Amino acid sequence: MAIQNSELDFFQIKSQLQTHFEQQEEFRDYDFSASGLSNILDVLAHNTHINALTANMAINESFLSSSQLRSSVVSHAESLGYVPKSRVASTALVSLSITDNAAGSAFLTIPLGTEFSASVGNNVYSFTTQERCTASNESGTFVFKTPSGSPSITLKEGVKKTKTFIVDKDSLGAVYVIPDDTLDVSTISVRVYDNYLSTNFETFNDINTIATVTDSSRVFIIRETPKGQYEIFFSDGNILGAAPLANNRIEVEYISSRGSSANGAISFSTALTLDTDSKNITVGLVAGSAGGAEKESINSIKLNAPRAFTTQNRLVTASDYTARILSGYSSYVDDAITWGGNENVPPQYGKVFVSLKFADGLPAATQAVVQADIKSQLIDNLSIMSIDTEFVAPEET
Repeated sequence: MAIQNSELDFFQIKSQLQTHFEQQEEFRDYDFSASGLSNILDVLAHNTHINALTANMAINESFLSSSQLRSSVVSHAESLGYVPKSRVASTALVSLSITDNAAGSAFLTIPLGTEFSASVGNNVYSFTTQERCTASNESGTFVFKTPSGSPSITLKEGVKKTKTFIVDKDSLGAVYVIPDDTLDVSTISVRVYDNYLSTNFETFNDINTIATVTDSSRVFIIRETPKGQYEIFFSDGNILGAAPLANNRIEVEYISSRGSSANGAISFSTALTLDTDSKNITVGLVAGSAGGAEKESINSIKLNAPRAFTTQNRLVTASDYTARILSGYSSYVDDAITWGGNENVPPQYGKVFVSLKFADGLPAATQAVVQADIKSQLIDNLSIMSIDTEFVAPEET
């Protein structure tokens, strides 16, 4: 009788071992239930069992579809060019105005990182501005606007944190670990200073957010570690642009978020103080907080990684548009349907039509921002020239 060394049941292995020895001429008169022989069979069965489990696990973890460990799934996804999504901070849009009764200032400014607070249920969450906003005095009233001129100020939930590293003289291939599994990767900013005390810095950008990399580009790559934290590393100075030099100071700023639990906030306040003698601060709601999400699940990675791989980081077919939108905006979009102008009724050549089913409860203002971001950050960078994109409202039945 052949013993199945891939058997995963301990008692079945022991039974097979005993049957095997019973069939041997020299062991036919042995009592295998005796304590001594039984213990020997236990040892053999345990050894076979452990080897079978190890081999089974190793083989399973070698493929994306059968992997059970998150570290294995993330590694396989990266080999396909797919970056699993981190936790995503909930985003809100507010308006901010100040009535200065003294009217002594011509302009007012609030810096990046100005804090607001809001409640969801019994929990209080901290939100911060993502841009420096300014306002001019119009008869004693200041209405703050973003650098692009929009009166809607974007707030992201979370606590701003900073991690600092010093580049060693033997920094080739160095990896810098950020010991935080709650960060929102989209909020990371990396500045490299000349030395520890210098105030002169250069900004490095995430390689996934830029379209072209040259030998002078300043980029960093971020990935998830086997422990679920994040690490960044840079070019060696040859292939992926410039690299930090010895004794440079690397400063990494990011938002540590509480994810989806902060969705649904509609009332915001701020303890903002400005250099005015008399003021009344009014925070208006444009769109409640939404879009917050937890770190991408194993099942989601298994689904999205092969679909993203088929697009080869370009937008050519209608399915490319669907795959890229769902992989990049899944915290806002539940489903997407896309079709070419040649399939439209009537045909409209030179266009791609996109219909998005947004997550339930997502405010209309946030939907407009997401559509604009898909157009400017995704489609304009990856689509074929001369092909226009038109968003179509879905019809639900």
